[in-house]
Amino acid sequence: MQNEESKPDLADLFLRASRVIRGRWREGLVPLGITPHQSRVLTLLGHAEAEGLRNSQLAERLHIAARSTTEVVDQLEAKQLVIRTPDPADRRATLIALSPTGRAQLGEMSRLRRESMDGYFEKLSLPDREELTRLLEILDRENPRPARTACKEPGAAH
Repeated sequence: MQNEESKPDLADLFLRASRVIRGRWREGLVPLGITPHQSRVLTLLGHAEAEGLRNSQLAERLHIAARSTTEVVDQLEAKQLVIRTPDPADRRATLIALSPTGRAQLGEMSRLRRESMDGYFEKLSLPDREELTRLLEILDRENPRPARTACKEPGAAH
């Protein structure tokens, strides 16, 4: 039996639930041959303009170094999930966009994510899920994300 001091607090419970959800998501990606990093890039590109994003824009949005983004994009390009095209505004730059196969893969990822999350949340009654949604929307609205700063390359001047 737990006493008040040994019970996990709200933050602990929330972090534990988040870890379980992320673990389910990682497992759901395995049949697709996609890593979590690759799924994040595909998702960002799915929300981008049709012409795509520059590597630097992806790195900034992912909060990772540009060379790390290049590695992930190389992997996705090898799987024919993204395409690189010259940037018409700057011939030295390239734009990265979803390929038709990548767009289909993104749809499959979304379906698998919904199924995985439905399985997690089905333990709650519909009114409880609606209440949890309502509470999380309040927290999301009242606690905006801090502005992200660009990721600095290791060894770069500050």
